Amino acid sequence: MSLTISFLYLSDGFNDLNLGTGSELFGFEICRKELWGNQKLKVLGCKIIPKLNESDLYIINGEFHEIYEDCQIILKNITEISLVTNYSEEFIKFRINNLLKFIEVALRNEDDLGINIS
Repeated sequence: MSLTISFLYLSDGFNDLNLGTGSELFGFEICRKELWGNQKLKVLGCKIIPKLNESDLYIINGEFHEIYEDCQIILKNITEISLVTNYSEEFIKFRINNLLKFIEVALRNEDDLGINIS
């Protein structure tokens, strides 16, 4: 099974089906524990992404900036994270860039969209 990123529609009036985010892949189910839930991410200061280890993520409003910061921390420390988790830098970067595209669209439509990772 795969982890995917999708939008949560927060308002009934919002109906933009062409949001143009590209890939919605965020890894395999095992990535919850081995990658995103790895203690290293918490030590580096990630706050939201490590919670994926325990449950699906539902990100709305004020949390966009926090998860954006998590992405920046991961990209800045990608070599170290890759060594600890045994996932390649390319694998990690591809998934984080997918999430960043969703965050960008959600920030432009903050009242209408949230993000789900499950």
